[in-house]
Amino acid sequence: MTGDDDTLLRILLVEDDSLDRASLMRALRNDNHGFYIVEASSINSACVLLELHHFDVVLTEYQLHDGSADTLLALVNAMPSNRPAVIIIGSYGDDVLARQCIFAGAQAYLIKEDIRPPSLLSTIVQAKQHAKQWEELQTEAAHLRVQAEHDALTGLYNRHVFDETLRNCLAQAERYGRAFALLMIDLDQFKQINDTWGHCTGDILLQEVACRLCSVTRDSDRVCRIGGDEFAILLPEILNHRQPAILAERLAEALLEPVHTGETNIIISASIGVAIYPDSGTTADMLLRNADKAMYRCKHRESQANINNIVQIWPTLPG
Repeated sequence: MTGDDDTLLRILLVEDDSLDRASLMRALRNDNHGFYIVEASSINSACVLLELHHFDVVLTEYQLHDGSADTLLALVNAMPSNRPAVIIIGSYGDDVLARQCIFAGAQAYLIKEDIRPPSLLSTIVQAKQHAKQWEELQTEAAHLRVQAEHDALTGLYNRHVFDETLRNCLAQAERYGRAFALLMIDLDQFKQINDTWGHCTGDILLQEVACRLCSVTRDSDRVCRIGGDEFAILLPEILNHRQPAILAERLAEALLEPVHTGETNIIISASIGVAIYPDSGTTADMLLRNADKAMYRCKHRESQANINNIVQIWPTLPG
């Protein structure tokens, strides 16, 4: 093992045959390149080292006495960032195995008897570069995925995710015979607020509403902005009809608190319609239509001061 130095390339060498491990160590040292090398003689010990320390490259025999390199690849793939490059060493040429390793996330597959110092160094450097490029692509893809799934203003899930989640809720409910709820939320007099205070104030208001919705709901609930001042919440599984009604009442109470926009305190209210599968409908269209009906029934009430006037289940159901 060479000295520990942050400028050195950190390599985890995994090999259970002591002679083969010594041969690989000689090949690495003969490359005349600075390496910090840690040796492991089993898959289990390699996994422990990977969880405790950062490595730039994992150089591993494919098949060891306690398992295969597939376990290491799975562990590396699960790392959120700063993943090491993985180079698999096979005892013989196997195109099928080589392709499987590459598809599983390895950067290279080498045949043990063909390893030479110059080619090993080149493979290590290229593998590290490829791993870095792949991580950059994955990071960019994750960023684009977040943009595609979330509303830019509020950070909530968007209409596309809402539609997909509603389809999934229907499929799960039909399969397991359980109920779920859909809440449609529309801010009252939002256009008037925009016209009076401007769109910047309206944006601040929408962001605050999003925060309040998330503060009242559970992690398992899907909170979405589906357009303008309209929001939707999906409860994937409910135990009784009273559960979404209680949540709706808590949401309404949270939204009645004045919003501080910097210029003024704005008091808002919202109309909330609730639809429950299967009582309110057994398709997405039926649930959306009936949740909208319940929501607009609230808007037509004369008084918005009473919580009972701004929460409505369609159709009226027993508690």
